[in-house]
Amino acid sequence: MLTFDASPTVYWALAYALTGLVIGSNLRKDLPTWLYLMGCLAVFVLMRLPSVLFNRELNADESQMLSHAITLFQDPIYWHSVDGTTIGPLDNYLLVLPRLFGIQLDYTSARIMGLLCSIGSLLFFFIASRRWFGETTARVALLLPLVFLAFTQETDYVHYSSEQLPLLLLNICLALLAALSQKKKELSFQEKKAPVWPAYMLGFIAGMLPFAKLQAVPQALLLVAGGVYFTYQYHIKNKNPKPLLLLVLGGISFPAMALVWMLVQGIFQDFIDFYILGNAVYAGGSGIADIPTQFGKLVLLSPDFLALLGAIALVTLLGIFTENRELVKPHSVPSLSISILILGYGLVAVYAATKSGNLFVHYLNFCVYPLGLAAALGISKIDRKMNFALVGPLLLLGWFGVQDAIGFYKTRQLNSFVSVGARTLPESRIVQTMRPYVKPGDQMVVWGWQCRYYVEAQLPQGTAENHSERSIYQHPLREEYRTRYLSDMKRNRPAIFIDAVGKNSVWLGDKATQGYQSFPELAAYVDKNYQYLGEADDARLFVRKDRSSPKKK
Repeated sequence: MLTFDASPTVYWALAYALTGLVIGSNLRKDLPTWLYLMGCLAVFVLMRLPSVLFNRELNADESQMLSHAITLFQDPIYWHSVDGTTIGPLDNYLLVLPRLFGIQLDYTSARIMGLLCSIGSLLFFFIASRRWFGETTARVALLLPLVFLAFTQETDYVHYSSEQLPLLLLNICLALLAALSQKKKELSFQEKKAPVWPAYMLGFIAGMLPFAKLQAVPQALLLVAGGVYFTYQYHIKNKNPKPLLLLVLGGISFPAMALVWMLVQGIFQDFIDFYILGNAVYAGGSGIADIPTQFGKLVLLSPDFLALLGAIALVTLLGIFTENRELVKPHSVPSLSISILILGYGLVAVYAATKSGNLFVHYLNFCVYPLGLAAALGISKIDRKMNFALVGPLLLLGWFGVQDAIGFYKTRQLNSFVSVGARTLPESRIVQTMRPYVKPGDQMVVWGWQCRYYVEAQLPQGTAENHSERSIYQHPLREEYRTRYLSDMKRNRPAIFIDAVGKNSVWLGDKATQGYQSFPELAAYVDKNYQYLGEADDARLFVRKDRSSPKKK
């Protein structure tokens, strides 16, 4: 079984050497595109493999989404069996796929899905950059997000996050928009050549994004606005509104299908109450005036992202001072259109990362590819005969090399994700304690916020929410959340109930004011129907009274 210790020096050296070869290959003109991309993806997979094999929670969101996936495999109706709060259904359904092939839903399987999403994002980013700026620029521009995402060991960029699928969808939209923008001028008046397929698919994919993560909607709207502009310009020139109409049709197709599905399943009101209204309350954290300060705070929490910003700023400045050729290829879109689009895309990415007011570093994932486009804009202005454009990727790689060298000198450690003895799921003491009382098909409920117990036990959740933040904190919809929580408890009758409020619970640590007894109706139901077994991991364990005797081995 493949594992990584703390200091895989030969492996690290080979990965750095391969990255150097990939960067240096930009000095050659005869390297096929497919071979260059294979080299890039090899670097990415090699450096992300240690975190993929490290089968431990890196972020609480991983356990939250895995718990949802475990539940959806048993009861696949979102907003009935599962409520991901800010996380949309598509993010969670994606994690169910490994289970369909008999693979256990754990942190490794989740990160494999995240890895595939990231690979797709890099490829579609390259496609968009190549359409707008040409092959040479696209190859160099790809290196900046590639080196950053491959070599960073900050957990916010390597764990399976709710941003990874939306980023894939956004980059597909970006590539489709690039295709539309080219065809505006290149196509003839013949209707059969009208850009109908890119127009429809841009709308369709953008229409999926609200159901992946609401936070990505501003960026999706901007890309759709770009699509409207280009298809309208095509209509003005060719007297053919078909691409514009198909863009609109594509945009409403997926939401319409989702609406029909929700009405058939009887969950439309839950969608409105808990996904739209509930998240509107959550998103009210920062005003427009607070965004610059909030963004600065986020960036300062991530030294690696700060290094990425520095590398891109350097490339952009080099582009300004060494400009010696046209921004884009002949017959492509006007440079002003691209510049405005890139600027707007970057601004809405910053808005998406900061609007909630929460200092979650993984929100900066939304900014990585807009920054990559800014780098492409700068690189495209540098003379082809000059190698200044490679300075950015080389300096970024140097940043990670210095960090690794310092870490190795001080602690003899290169790899933060030691998978020796960590390839299989662990079991917390409370999970071990409840094992004798659990039967196949059982459900459990964790009050508080410790979704890791669901993953370790591989048990589906018995309430739509797998953490109780919105049933505990005071907000306008708290009673609606509490009503649903208790209704789910009575409907599902989970075999296990855990009050995890305490030192191991995320955010919720005050037993006196946030424990299950703070919800009187829930406390009455639990006390009547469940047997208290004691404490473990600073959490209180209850088993349903008809299960109070351990099962015989």
